[in-house]
Amino acid sequence: MSDSLILTVSVAADEWAYNQRRVKYLETLLLHIVRDGSRIQEWFTAADLAAKALPGLPRTPEAISRRANKDSWRRRKARHKGKWFCAYHVSSLPARAFDELIVRILELPAIDAVVSILPNLPDVERVEEAQAENTAPPWVLPLVRILKTETNGDLAEAWDILPERLPPEIALPSVEEAAKVLVRLGLAN
Repeated sequence: MSDSLILTVSVAADEWAYNQRRVKYLETLLLHIVRDGSRIQEWFTAADLAAKALPGLPRTPEAISRRANKDSWRRRKARHKGKWFCAYHVSSLPARAFDELIVRILELPAIDAVVSILPNLPDVERVEEAQAENTAPPWVLPLVRILKTETNGDLAEAWDILPERLPPEIALPSVEEAAKVLVRLGLAN
Protein backbone atom coordinates (compact mmCIF):
# COMPACT_ATOMS: atom_id res chain seq x y z
CA MET A 1 0.00 0.00 0.00
CA SER A 2 1.33 3.41 -0.97
CA ASP A 3 1.54 6.42 1.36
CA SER A 4 0.59 8.80 -1.44
CA LEU A 5 -2.85 10.04 -2.37
CA ILE A 6 -3.41 10.82 -6.04
CA LEU A 7 -6.28 13.15 -6.89
CA THR A 8 -7.49 13.88 -10.39
CA VAL A 9 -9.76 16.76 -11.31
CA SER A 10 -11.51 17.09 -14.65
CA VAL A 11 -11.93 20.58 -16.06
CA ALA A 12 -13.61 21.39 -19.35
CA ALA A 13 -11.12 22.64 -21.95
CA ASP A 14 -12.92 25.94 -22.50
CA GLU A 15 -13.03 26.59 -18.74
CA TRP A 16 -9.32 25.77 -18.47
CA ALA A 17 -8.51 28.14 -21.35
CA TYR A 18 -10.66 30.86 -19.80
CA ASN A 19 -8.85 30.55 -16.47
CA GLN A 20 -5.40 30.55 -18.07
CA ARG A 21 -6.17 33.69 -20.08
CA ARG A 22 -7.68 35.32 -17.01
CA VAL A 23 -4.56 34.57 -14.97
CA LYS A 24 -2.38 36.08 -17.69
CA TYR A 25 -4.56 39.17 -17.76
CA LEU A 26 -4.61 39.49 -13.97
CA GLU A 27 -0.81 39.14 -13.83
CA THR A 28 -0.61 41.98 -16.34
CA LEU A 29 -3.01 44.02 -14.25
CA LEU A 30 -0.90 43.46 -11.15
CA LEU A 31 2.04 45.00 -12.96
CA HIS A 32 -0.23 47.80 -14.09
CA ILE A 33 -1.54 48.39 -10.55
CA VAL A 34 1.99 48.96 -9.39
CA ARG A 35 2.30 51.64 -12.07
CA ASP A 36 -1.19 53.17 -12.08
CA GLY A 37 -4.11 51.57 -10.25
CA SER A 38 -6.73 54.01 -11.54
CA ARG A 39 -7.18 52.39 -14.97
CA ILE A 40 -7.98 48.79 -14.00
CA GLN A 41 -10.71 47.17 -16.08
CA GLU A 42 -11.61 43.51 -16.64
CA TRP A 43 -15.05 43.87 -18.29
CA PHE A 44 -15.56 45.96 -21.44
CA THR A 45 -18.71 47.12 -23.24
CA ALA A 46 -18.93 46.83 -27.01
CA ALA A 47 -18.50 50.62 -27.18
CA ASP A 48 -15.33 50.40 -25.04
CA LEU A 49 -13.88 47.77 -27.36
CA ALA A 50 -14.84 49.65 -30.52
CA ALA A 51 -13.13 52.78 -29.15
CA LYS A 52 -9.93 50.78 -28.55
CA ALA A 53 -9.84 49.63 -32.22
CA LEU A 54 -8.12 46.37 -31.32
CA PRO A 55 -6.89 44.16 -34.17
CA GLY A 56 -9.13 41.21 -34.92
CA LEU A 57 -12.28 43.01 -33.69
CA PRO A 58 -14.97 44.73 -35.73
CA ARG A 59 -14.92 48.54 -35.62
CA THR A 60 -18.49 49.26 -34.46
CA PRO A 61 -20.18 48.41 -31.14
CA GLU A 62 -23.02 46.66 -32.98
CA ALA A 63 -20.64 44.44 -34.93
CA ILE A 64 -18.70 43.64 -31.76
CA SER A 65 -21.95 42.63 -30.01
CA ARG A 66 -22.85 40.36 -32.96
CA ARG A 67 -19.38 38.78 -32.84
CA ALA A 68 -19.65 38.32 -29.07
CA ASN A 69 -23.03 36.56 -29.47
CA LYS A 70 -21.76 34.40 -32.34
CA ASP A 71 -18.60 33.34 -30.43
CA SER A 72 -20.36 33.02 -27.03
CA TRP A 73 -18.12 35.47 -25.21
CA ARG A 74 -18.31 35.49 -21.45
CA ARG A 75 -20.62 38.37 -20.53
CA ARG A 76 -22.53 39.98 -17.73
CA LYS A 77 -25.37 42.48 -17.71
CA ALA A 78 -24.75 45.84 -16.12
CA ARG A 79 -26.79 48.96 -15.62
CA HIS A 80 -25.42 52.44 -16.09
CA LYS A 81 -27.49 55.64 -15.83
CA GLY A 82 -30.72 53.64 -16.07
CA LYS A 83 -29.67 51.78 -19.21
CA TRP A 84 -28.84 48.05 -19.45
CA PHE A 85 -25.88 46.83 -21.48
CA CYS A 86 -23.61 43.79 -21.81
CA ALA A 87 -20.04 43.86 -20.63
CA TYR A 88 -17.64 41.28 -22.07
CA HIS A 89 -14.80 39.69 -20.16
CA VAL A 90 -11.33 40.39 -21.47
CA SER A 91 -10.48 36.67 -21.66
CA SER A 92 -13.19 36.22 -24.32
CA LEU A 93 -11.46 38.49 -26.81
CA PRO A 94 -9.84 36.89 -29.87
CA ALA A 95 -6.13 36.21 -29.38
CA ARG A 96 -4.88 39.16 -31.48
CA ALA A 97 -7.12 41.63 -29.66
CA PHE A 98 -6.23 40.17 -26.25
CA ASP A 99 -2.49 40.31 -26.97
CA GLU A 100 -2.72 43.90 -28.22
CA LEU A 101 -4.61 44.91 -25.08
CA ILE A 102 -1.84 43.38 -22.94
CA VAL A 103 0.77 45.27 -24.98
CA ARG A 104 -1.12 48.54 -24.50
CA ILE A 105 -1.50 48.02 -20.77
CA LEU A 106 2.19 47.31 -20.40
CA GLU A 107 3.09 49.96 -22.98
CA LEU A 108 5.36 47.53 -24.82
CA PRO A 109 6.27 47.72 -28.49
CA ALA A 110 4.02 45.65 -30.74
CA ILE A 111 5.04 42.02 -31.23
CA ASP A 112 5.99 42.57 -34.86
CA ALA A 113 7.76 45.90 -34.23
CA VAL A 114 11.33 46.19 -35.45
CA VAL A 115 13.78 46.55 -32.57
CA SER A 116 17.50 47.11 -32.68
CA ILE A 117 19.58 43.96 -32.57
CA LEU A 118 21.18 43.18 -29.27
CA PRO A 119 24.97 43.07 -29.34
CA ASN A 120 26.62 39.68 -29.23
CA LEU A 121 27.72 38.91 -25.73
CA PRO A 122 30.90 36.92 -25.18
CA ASP A 123 30.56 33.31 -24.15
CA VAL A 124 31.18 32.74 -20.47
CA GLU A 125 33.33 29.84 -19.44
CA ARG A 126 31.26 27.31 -17.54
CA VAL A 127 32.50 26.68 -14.04
CA GLU A 128 31.77 23.30 -12.53
CA GLU A 129 30.26 23.60 -9.09
CA ALA A 130 32.11 21.83 -6.33
CA GLN A 131 29.91 19.26 -4.63
CA ALA A 132 29.71 19.03 -0.89
CA GLU A 133 31.12 15.83 0.61
CA ASN A 134 27.65 14.58 1.59
CA THR A 135 25.96 15.49 -1.73
CA ALA A 136 25.32 12.79 -4.30
CA PRO A 137 25.96 13.47 -8.00
CA PRO A 138 22.81 13.72 -10.14
CA TRP A 139 23.24 10.24 -11.65
CA VAL A 140 22.95 8.47 -8.25
CA LEU A 141 19.19 8.89 -7.75
CA PRO A 142 18.27 7.34 -11.13
CA LEU A 143 20.67 4.47 -10.39
CA VAL A 144 19.08 3.83 -6.98
CA ARG A 145 15.59 3.91 -8.55
CA ILE A 146 16.65 1.32 -11.12
CA LEU A 147 18.19 -0.83 -8.37
CA LYS A 148 15.00 -0.74 -6.28
CA THR A 149 12.35 -1.06 -8.97
CA GLU A 150 13.86 -3.02 -11.84
CA THR A 151 16.92 -5.08 -10.96
CA ASN A 152 16.25 -6.29 -7.40
CA GLY A 153 19.53 -4.80 -6.23
CA ASP A 154 21.74 -6.12 -9.07
CA LEU A 155 24.22 -3.24 -9.43
CA ALA A 156 25.80 -4.50 -12.67
CA GLU A 157 22.41 -4.77 -14.37
CA ALA A 158 21.35 -1.35 -13.04
CA TRP A 159 24.61 0.20 -14.31
CA ASP A 160 23.87 -1.18 -17.80
CA ILE A 161 20.36 0.39 -17.79
CA LEU A 162 21.45 3.75 -16.33
CA PRO A 163 22.75 5.47 -19.53
CA GLU A 164 19.35 5.28 -21.23
CA ARG A 165 17.59 6.73 -18.16
CA LEU A 166 19.81 9.76 -17.58
CA PRO A 167 18.71 13.16 -18.85
CA PRO A 168 21.00 14.44 -21.65
CA GLU A 169 22.58 17.12 -19.45
CA ILE A 170 23.81 14.59 -16.87
CA ALA A 171 27.12 12.96 -17.74
CA LEU A 172 27.71 9.32 -16.93
CA PRO A 173 30.90 8.93 -14.86
CA SER A 174 33.51 6.26 -15.46
CA VAL A 175 33.07 2.99 -13.60
CA GLU A 176 35.98 3.91 -11.29
CA GLU A 177 34.50 7.32 -10.41
CA ALA A 178 31.07 5.77 -9.84
CA ALA A 179 32.53 3.05 -7.60
CA LYS A 180 34.26 5.69 -5.41
CA VAL A 181 31.02 7.67 -5.04
CA LEU A 182 28.92 4.59 -4.29
CA VAL A 183 31.42 3.44 -1.62
CA ARG A 184 31.57 6.95 -0.11
CA LEU A 185 27.76 7.07 0.09
CA GLY A 186 27.56 3.56 1.56
CA LEU A 187 25.68 2.12 -1.41
CA ALA A 188 28.42 -0.38 -2.34
CA ASN A 189 31.26 -2.19 -0.57
